[in-house]
Amino acid sequence: MPGRILILDDNMTRRITLAARLSGAFYDILVASSEGEAHAIIDKARPGVILVADELVCQPAAAFIRALRADPEHRSTTIFVLTAPGGQNGRADLLMAGADEVLPRSEPDEVFRARLRSHERSREMVRTLQMGGDEGQMPGLSEAASQFQGKIAVTLMLPDADQAEAWRAAIGPVEGLQFALAREAEPALPHATERSGLVLLGVLPGAEHRAFRMLAERSAQPDGDEDELLILAPEADSATVIAGYEAGAGAVMTGPFDPAEIRARLIRLRDRLIRRRGLHRALKDGLIAAVTDPLTGLHNRRYALPQLARLSAQALVAEQELAVLVLDLDHFKQVNDAHGHGVGDLALRSMAQTLQDNLRPGDLIARIGGEEFLVALPQTELAAARKIAARLCRAVRETPVLLPGPQQRLRLTVSVGLAMAPPTDRAPEDLIAAADKALYAAKGRGRDQVALLGCRRKPTRRDFAERVGATPPAAPPTGTQMRFLI
Repeated sequence: MPGRILILDDNMTRRITLAARLSGAFYDILVASSEGEAHAIIDKARPGVILVADELVCQPAAAFIRALRADPEHRSTTIFVLTAPGGQNGRADLLMAGADEVLPRSEPDEVFRARLRSHERSREMVRTLQMGGDEGQMPGLSEAASQFQGKIAVTLMLPDADQAEAWRAAIGPVEGLQFALAREAEPALPHATERSGLVLLGVLPGAEHRAFRMLAERSAQPDGDEDELLILAPEADSATVIAGYEAGAGAVMTGPFDPAEIRARLIRLRDRLIRRRGLHRALKDGLIAAVTDPLTGLHNRRYALPQLARLSAQALVAEQELAVLVLDLDHFKQVNDAHGHGVGDLALRSMAQTLQDNLRPGDLIARIGGEEFLVALPQTELAAARKIAARLCRAVRETPVLLPGPQQRLRLTVSVGLAMAPPTDRAPEDLIAAADKALYAAKGRGRDQVALLGCRRKPTRRDFAERVGATPPAAPPTGTQMRFLI
C-alpha cells in the first residue's frame, strides 16, 4: 500500500502545487485547509506523514504540532514543516515543538523524497520493534523513561580538528548530551550510558570524501550502525544531501551554521535514539519473558524443547552421551491442600534454586509442568548421570523450605526419572517421554528415588563392567542391544 501523506495548508494554490509534486511518487495524498479538517482526517485515515505550512492563519504551526505530539498515537508520525524559500527564522522553535524537519518549499524533489525515505525507514523500524502494533496495544513493549540515565554520547566528526573545536564551542552545552571529538571519542566518554549515540558529521566543501570516509570507519565499529546521525553540510549540493541520507542520516542540515537549530536537531535525534533503545530493551525483555517461567525464573517448556533437540543433535554428531532427567516433587498436592498455594509456590522456588545450586552452568534446567522439572546433562555418561540424579534427590531432601512464622520448615522429596539418549536422531518429546516413564517407575516404588530407563543402544565397555562387576571385554559382541530398567 502506498504511503499516506496529509497536506495541511490554508492556501489553496500551495496545496494544489505540493499535491501535484507528490502525485507521481506513489503516495496517497490527502489535503486539509484547516486544523479542524486536518484532525478529522488524521483520526480517520492515520497518515504516516503530515506536511504543514508554516504560515497557518488560524493557528501557528508550532501549536498544531505540539497538540499532535501530545497524543502518544502520533509519536511516530513524520511531520515536515514547509517554509518560504530562504526562511531561516523560527526553525529551531518548530523542531523543538516536535517537527521532524523544516525545509523550504523550493527544495528539489529528489532531495525532498530522500528526506521522506529516511523518515519512512525510521518509522518502519519503530513499527518492527513494536511487533506491528502501537505501544498501547502491546503490553510490555513500551519504553520506560526511567531506564535512561546519564548522558548520551555525541561524537563530533570533522576532518579539520580546529574547525571541530570551534563548532563544539559554538554549539555549547546541551542537557543530557556529552560531546567529544572523533579522535577522543572513546576515552572522553566514561559517563556515556551506551557505546552507540549521536554522531554530528561536518561535511565541508572540498572535503566531502574525507568526511564520508570517517563516517564509514565509525559505522564499521561495533554498534556503529546503531548511531543517530546528523550531518551539517552548510554549502552542500543536492547530490551530497542525498548521499547523506543514503548513508543513514536522520537529518541533513544545510544553510548557515545555526547553533540553536543544531541543538534542536540533536535533541530530536536524542529522543529518537532513547525511544529506539527503550523499544529494543522492551522487545528483548519480552522475548526473555516468553521463554522464562515467571515463578521460578527457570526456562519454560517453550525454551526447553528446542534446546533439548539441539543438545541431542550435538550429542549425535560428537558421539557423546546425553542424559535426560524428569523430576517431580512428591505429594505436592498435599502441600497445597495443607499449607495453601503460597507455600506451594515457595516449594517450587526452593526446588528451582536447589537444582541450580547442584548442576553445572552448561546443563539445561527448565520447569515443564506444575511441579515437574526437566534437566538435560550433555556429555554425561550413565554412571555420572546416576550420581547426579541421586545427588539432586538428596539435596532436595536435605533442603527444607522455610515457612512464614517461627521455626517452621517444610520437608520435601523428589522422584527422578532418568533416560539416556540413544545415538540416533530422536525428538525431544520422545526423550522426555522416556524419562517420564522412568519417573512413574520411581513413584511406584515409593518416591524419593531415581529410576532409570535406558533407551535402546549399543552397549559400551562401561555398561558391561557395571552389569557383571568384572573387567569388560575389549569390544562388545556385535549386534548385542541392551535396555536398562532398574
